[in-house]
Amino acid sequence: MGDIVRRKWMTMMDLNVGDVESVYGGPVGLIWELLAGKDSKADLDAPWERAGLDGTTRVLVLLAGPGGLARAITRKYGATVIGLVTIPQMVDEAVRRTEEAGLTGRTDFQQGNALDMPFHDGIFDGVRGRDAWCYVTDKDRMVSEVFRVLKPGGTLAFTDWVQVRASDDEWHTPDTFRIYPYFETIESYAGLLERNGFVVTDRGEVPGDPARQIREIRERLEHDHKEAVVGLFGEEAYEDALRGLGLWEKAAEQGLVGRGWLLARKP
Repeated sequence: MGDIVRRKWMTMMDLNVGDVESVYGGPVGLIWELLAGKDSKADLDAPWERAGLDGTTRVLVLLAGPGGLARAITRKYGATVIGLVTIPQMVDEAVRRTEEAGLTGRTDFQQGNALDMPFHDGIFDGVRGRDAWCYVTDKDRMVSEVFRVLKPGGTLAFTDWVQVRASDDEWHTPDTFRIYPYFETIESYAGLLERNGFVVTDRGEVPGDPARQIREIRERLEHDHKEAVVGLFGEEAYEDALRGLGLWEKAAEQGLVGRGWLLARKP
């Protein structure tokens, strides 16, 4: 990866309460959310179906990006959803897409920090996340915040990119995806939740081909968003992002990374 985006990625590894906005407001956060923010119903499967959502529930989507998951939850379950978005510019985009979808008033968005959430204790029936928590190094603090804002009996369900099979040597070679210093495994995620007070009720791997999913994101960058990314961030940032996605895809093809899901409850 080139120096510009490498510096952004490595800075992102040291997220804390004071600098989340500045890091996610840079090219890496915006490029990722531009590419990965496509609305999709595909992930409303294993953890979501058993999470007890309906029209009476209030749900927080954490690191919501442009709001695809938040809108999908509202459409399918009728829940009232608030998406917490780190990048200020992305709040406007999420609101715009929600207005176009006719979901204003049932799905809303707020800019804020996942490590220091701007919400009172115990106000949500559920917290959800999709494939974005791997960005955050201090996951203990984030999960403790999730626990705080959930009501007793509230549910947490999320998917994320996880380490599947990789030795330390494999993880740090130039030919594998090494943008992050580490990924959680499904089991280490379960341990993290439990030490922050949650009862883990189920876990598993997300069905499908993770390499294909990354390939689709890379192809969107190449075919649909190249002009926009180059215009916003320059040719070098575009090439760096393309190379990073290529390494990620290769790691998925080798079975080193994949996607996992977990379902937990606050006692």
